[in-house]
Amino acid sequence: MNENKFIEKFQTKTNSELEYILENKEKYNEKAISASIHILTERNGKTTKIETVENEIQIAKEKKIVQQKKVAEETKKKSFLTVDPNAPELHSKKVIMLFSAIFSTIFGAVLLMYNMKQTDNSKGRIQVLIFGILYTVATIAIIDLLNIKTNLALIFNFAGAGILTEYFWNKFIGKEFKYRKRSWVKPAIISVLIVIPIFLAIIYGG
Repeated sequence: MNENKFIEKFQTKTNSELEYILENKEKYNEKAISASIHILTERNGKTTKIETVENEIQIAKEKKIVQQKKVAEETKKKSFLTVDPNAPELHSKKVIMLFSAIFSTIFGAVLLMYNMKQTDNSKGRIQVLIFGILYTVATIAIIDLLNIKTNLALIFNFAGAGILTEYFWNKFIGKEFKYRKRSWVKPAIISVLIVIPIFLAIIYGG
């Protein structure tokens, strides 16, 4: 038994009235449109106009599903944030990723070490420090040896950030650990103050 009550209700409508519903489908609900298609198909068979409308509806449904998945993914990412006053304040994965990319992996490692301090992961802090130092030194050595351009050097930084956020964070803090978001402003100021003298020394020393 068809549960669409619009089919019975629309039986008295003319073809022109049903076609009007399809031409202005944004004004009607899904069942009204479905009933119009059903009745017109019964009366006249599957026409090109009906096929076009069905294709448009299918495309709209697919777009809606994609959008819903996107929203669900964004919600899942944000679900680890909490306003619970007992939860620790941590620098987010995104902040660690950006600091690593803009400055270097060691800067992202320092932020992650702070997070580990807040979550009592002393063992993880040592491993992250060692990784940050060795990875940064290796990156500088490779860039200097191969004379790699800056834009390619960013790839090394992003790769290092990925290891910090997707391996060390997930291993020692936990992939679904809930936390309050900590401001990135103070670390940014400190990082800039550290980088500027180094940058000037390279320019004037070169």
